[in-house]
Amino acid sequence: MSVGIAVLAIARALGPLRRRSADAPSPLTVPWLLPAMVAASLFGFVIHASTVEISRGVGLPPSADGFAQGFMLGCAGAALLLVLPFDLAQLAARARVPLALAIGGIFAALAVAGSGPAGSGTRINLGPVQPIEIVKPLAVVFLAAYFGARAAKLRWHRQRFLGLRWPRVELLLPALGVLLGIIAGLYVIGDLGPVLLLASVFLGMFYVASRATGWVLLAFALLALVLVIFAIWPDVAGGGTVKTRLVMWQDPWTNGLSNGHQLAEGKWAFNAGGWSGQGLGRAATPLVPAGKTDLVLATMTEQLGARGLVAYHVVLLSIVIGALLVAAKSRTAERVLIASGIAILVLSQWVVILGGSLGHLPLTGIVVPFVSTGRSSTIVFVIAIALVARLAVDGRVRAGSPELDELHAAARGVAVVSLVLGALGIAASLYAALADRTEVAARGIVVRLADGTRVHRMNPRLVALTSQLRRGSILDRDGAPLAVSTKPGTRTYPLGSALGTLIGVSPSRVLLPEWALERKLEHELRGYPERAGGMSLPWPDLRAFVPLLDLDRDARRTAVAALDEDLSRRSVRLTLNAKLQAKVGELARAAVANPARLAVAAVVLDADSGHVLARVQVPDYDPNAPAWQDRVLANDAEFLRKFHGTYGEWPDKTGLQGMFQAGSVGKLFTALAAVRANAASSRLPCRDSDEQGPLFTRPEWGKPIHDHTGDRPHGTPDLASALAVSCNVYFGQLALQLGPAPFEKLRSDGVEIGHGDRFVPGKPDSRHLASTGFGQGAMALSVLQAARMVGAIANGGRYVTCSMRLDERCRETSLVDDPARMHPIVAGMRRVITAGTGARLAAPAGLRVYGKTGTADVQGFAGEAPFGIAPGETAAPHSWFVAFAEPLSTPEPAATVKGRIVVAVVVPRGGTGASAAGPLTMQILSAVREAGYLR
Repeated sequence: MSVGIAVLAIARALGPLRRRSADAPSPLTVPWLLPAMVAASLFGFVIHASTVEISRGVGLPPSADGFAQGFMLGCAGAALLLVLPFDLAQLAARARVPLALAIGGIFAALAVAGSGPAGSGTRINLGPVQPIEIVKPLAVVFLAAYFGARAAKLRWHRQRFLGLRWPRVELLLPALGVLLGIIAGLYVIGDLGPVLLLASVFLGMFYVASRATGWVLLAFALLALVLVIFAIWPDVAGGGTVKTRLVMWQDPWTNGLSNGHQLAEGKWAFNAGGWSGQGLGRAATPLVPAGKTDLVLATMTEQLGARGLVAYHVVLLSIVIGALLVAAKSRTAERVLIASGIAILVLSQWVVILGGSLGHLPLTGIVVPFVSTGRSSTIVFVIAIALVARLAVDGRVRAGSPELDELHAAARGVAVVSLVLGALGIAASLYAALADRTEVAARGIVVRLADGTRVHRMNPRLVALTSQLRRGSILDRDGAPLAVSTKPGTRTYPLGSALGTLIGVSPSRVLLPEWALERKLEHELRGYPERAGGMSLPWPDLRAFVPLLDLDRDARRTAVAALDEDLSRRSVRLTLNAKLQAKVGELARAAVANPARLAVAAVVLDADSGHVLARVQVPDYDPNAPAWQDRVLANDAEFLRKFHGTYGEWPDKTGLQGMFQAGSVGKLFTALAAVRANAASSRLPCRDSDEQGPLFTRPEWGKPIHDHTGDRPHGTPDLASALAVSCNVYFGQLALQLGPAPFEKLRSDGVEIGHGDRFVPGKPDSRHLASTGFGQGAMALSVLQAARMVGAIANGGRYVTCSMRLDERCRETSLVDDPARMHPIVAGMRRVITAGTGARLAAPAGLRVYGKTGTADVQGFAGEAPFGIAPGETAAPHSWFVAFAEPLSTPEPAATVKGRIVVAVVVPRGGTGASAAGPLTMQILSAVREAGYLR
């Protein structure tokens, strides 16, 4: 840069290498023109020197060296122009044909052999060169020579219409043809930027030559109409980059295109700069896309702020006004038009790229004068401004003429328009950097991932701040850690596989299921909520972090550290008891150590509060071990069949993913329906039998319902007795006596069973209804549903549903008006343990246990295929056991006793309820007592 400035200064001091004659035209004094050009270039240099570009995670060297080389070469060319002893305007007038051929040849070469970035659809490169940068000054000089020779004709062949000057038809039609030809150039080079630029230069220079205000306004209106058409129907403009930019212009935030995020990311950068900027080299994040080319003004604003951007605008406008002052006092038509054309070129380029960067025009690929990356553009602009300075050396008019007066007036008119556009540009820039900062900074961009998924991409400056915060802890009910982050980006799970799929993992490389607590509690754990409105996509609310962008680095670090220390605000306590969860997990793993056992799901619940104290499944994954994520991302088909299968680690087998035929545990649901229907006193016969055992049938049924094989008739039991011996015949008849309505009402009143909000037990008098009554048919439960149902029995008829959060209120429904009405069910569950199907189970010392066995026969289904059970295959039944317990010191019998604890266990394909799930339940109740409950 220093060499270039020195060369330019020496050439400016020497002047043209010829002796000045006494009658030579006097110079035009615009002393700031070259210094302003140098100042504008210095803006570019400092931005390139201070900005680190990241490519695929690797930092690239600053591009200041290349920029400085372009500036130095430009200064060398400028110095040559300044010392040449020739009249450059006369040379241009003589070279109209070569200039026209050069311009046409370049466009033809681009049409045939032009290329652009892959997938862009543009044809702007010939090898390593962008010849369109050369076309711009060539077009200015050609138009100056062409219009200069015809300026008088263009002016004197005017007519007035609607109070404006218009060229006559014979001149208007060719001008219209040129404009349409420029627009058609879009389909040659596939880039809208040069089309808008050349059209603006042509119309501006046509105005200077003709002062045909009406035509120029109409032409700009026509150009605006073309843009409107392209905006409404972007396919008309072609495909590739042009179409993407047109769609992005209309919808920068939610277009969802693969490369449609560029404009919105530029808005983030303008916004991040504010008034004073982040400081050179202190941008909070890596460079925005195209941050040294199309969006370099955004990069400049982020680092230097609105005041730096306004300073650049003022410098650039001073160049434009300086060139127009030279034009307004030059001595020949060609000189006026060359100086005006260069001013219009710089102004148009600035307007088009600034408008595109701010979203007021389509974003284009043209460079920002004196700032963008690219040696060729820097060279061209430096030489162009030196050409104006050279024209000023001997450019002052010696004798006025009507022709020159018209041209000078037109140049002054362009200067007025330039000042207006400059003021508008400065105002728009200030608005982009200063207005509505919180909303813009915190707004998300909808982008489409490689697999087609649409997500909200948030402002990386704010994400960088949030990434410095530790994730809130997940704690048990007593404050013991279940998931904890010792530093940002890390996570430890002390219980390991005893609490896997239910809690999830963070950070996760796979999308967690909805039941995973790390996903469900995401907003609380990260410390900021989700925003409402907009598209139905996750949209974190980062507005609270926006003020931190205006702090200096040290203050920002301090503020973030203070937020990080406030970990308790982001932490969540669960209803779980960590010690009990770990112990139940240990017992469950031991239970499936038997090769014949596929899985276990167990829930421990406080009957009074409805809180879940433990919720365990085996198998389960260890959130501390990432190997399973690697295999999921590798799409390991064999692994995924089991991992996602019915008995795999992924499904929540304690919740809706663990829905199993209820077997005799479902008789408790029928018993609840009977109590509510005042049918608990019913005595129903169980006398008939065959070689399979006790039975009940109706003439219209295809086959009877049976009790367990080998069982004996039970006489005429009541509800409690039927529960004790698990009499299918009794409960089948009870269901027929009740009809479907009490079952449906029990579900609609809130007692959860099966999938969905409706329960269809079967038609009146149907065998299906009878089967549902004793636990087959429509009767399917998860262990969590079973535990809540038993909890309602244990607490006197209050059905309580709670989330896993300790601080959230539970939902409570009274199923009966008097807790004493639950006595027949409580008595029956007690007799299960003392003299019924669970009599062989040893209750833990010091506890009184009330239970219900369940043996659910069901044929193999598709989800079991990866585990060796074919669909339709006869397999071992599901083993169920549900129970609640109280200390022996409490009175018996009692409908309600404070402190009762509920346990529900299912061992899929584990055999009878008393053989697998029952013993595990007793072990869990012992662990509950050891954990300090049931004392």
